[in-house]
Amino acid sequence: MNYGMVDNAGQGIGGGISAGDGGRNQVTFYVEVDDPQAYLNKVEAKGGKTVMPVTEIPGMVIFAQFADPEGNVVGITKANYPPQS
Repeated sequence: MNYGMVDNAGQGIGGGISAGDGGRNQVTFYVEVDDPQAYLNKVEAKGGKTVMPVTEIPGMVIFAQFADPEGNVVGITKANYPPQS
């Protein structure tokens, strides 16, 4: 997969973009939460489904994706930056 990151220099919202793979095109919005797994549990309890389990990119981010009961995919994220000295 060809994926590019958008650096926010510590302010505002960063992001990323990738080329499509021939499947359905979509935009996924991410919402920052304090505990991604706890939110996935809440989503599943309300009828949603996990699309991508909690995944960690060390020193950067912890993220996951879920689909609501209508099939809309939403991302959840938690910053995982190393401590600043």
